[in-house]
Amino acid sequence: MSERVYCAEAEPREPLAGTADPVDVWILIEYRPTWRARAHDDNELPPEFRAWLAAGSAALGAQGLRARPQFIRQPTRSGLGVRLLLGTPAGLFEHDFADYSDLQVFDLVTAVMEPAVAPIAAPHYFVCTNGQRDVCCARFGLPVFEALTAVAGERVWQVTHLGGHRFAPNVLVLPQRALYGRVTPDAVPAFLETAEAGRLAFPLLRGRTSLPRAAQAAEVFIGLDDLALESVAGDDNHAEVAFSAPSGPVRISVARDVTPLSVLPSCGAEPEDVRPYRAMPSTDPLSKRS
Repeated sequence: MSERVYCAEAEPREPLAGTADPVDVWILIEYRPTWRARAHDDNELPPEFRAWLAAGSAALGAQGLRARPQFIRQPTRSGLGVRLLLGTPAGLFEHDFADYSDLQVFDLVTAVMEPAVAPIAAPHYFVCTNGQRDVCCARFGLPVFEALTAVAGERVWQVTHLGGHRFAPNVLVLPQRALYGRVTPDAVPAFLETAEAGRLAFPLLRGRTSLPRAAQAAEVFIGLDDLALESVAGDDNHAEVAFSAPSGPVRISVARDVTPLSVLPSCGAEPEDVRPYRAMPSTDPLSKRS
């Protein structure tokens, strides 16, 4: 019998930069029962709740906001109602409900566009542990969840599929709206120190989900905190990206590699080719770091 190959270990050379799905609004709903492979579609919640979630996501889309529902849970929480966390352009917001029937009359668009509660300042951590979707997420995610919880306590949650099994352990940090990959238990102390200080952990950063993929990669290559996106000229394959920074404007060109890299997209899948981002040489003086 051949030895099992885990997708998260198959190609460690694949760069992380620019691999996060762009998301404007994270809809994080507490759901404690077992998560199935397609947890958001295949669960024990009533049809009325699913209709509410679909309608709310569509209504946010009509406002030009890409919404992504996720289930979250903490094994130590039980009988405490249902928590909803919203990661939005304005920050991270927490809402508590007695049950799902109360939640399904909640106006998601108003909560996002006109929040009635104060944002949460402290970083919250969401570790993908959905082993029914891909075994790597549970195999590698659960030890990281425990390591983060030992320090950050109730600010750490398990979360359903974040995308990119092969980058497990995957960790979403809000309100940073930053998705990280390969956050091993050994990396947790330095990772936490950086995130708790409000900075980006660039060696593990897949991308800020508020940015398009080319801009995600550009930010990683620049490696500076406090960048604000000004423009993206081009597309996800080749773009000139401009940021403003406290020290002044910064510009960089990024492109996907011409030569593909063969990866396992998930455990048990056939290999497929991907073309990671690279930084392009530039003579533009604004492209130099300050």
